Amino acid sequence: METKVKIIERVERDEKMVDIACSYNMNHSTTSTLLKKQDKIMEHVKSAVPRMLTIILKKCGKVMEEMEKLLSVWLQDQHQRRVPLSLMVIQEKAKSLYEDLKRKHSEESEDASFNASHGWFH
Repeated sequence: METKVKIIERVERDEKMVDIACSYNMNHSTTSTLLKKQDKIMEHVKSAVPRMLTIILKKCGKVMEEMEKLLSVWLQDQHQRRVPLSLMVIQEKAKSLYEDLKRKHSEESEDASFNASHGWFH
């Protein structure tokens, strides 16, 4: 879905369909078909993101947001390397990244502690 949304966004920025199709190694007809289903795709994406998530994200600080982005990159890297991961390993990596970023940004006041709880993970 993420790729489909990116393609739609690029078309909306008036990029050439041929260039977009080439960059994703797709046929031009595939991107055209995707655009015909644009409304359904965007509707699905909007329904997949709970409305409360935007409220939660606003309450989370910059450190938390950056940590989750870095954690996502790390998870993708581990997945590509076929490294088996457990919940505990992911939680420890998240805590480590959070503490490093907190020191880097020196934001002691923001969420003094981060537990990487099951609720956060889910």
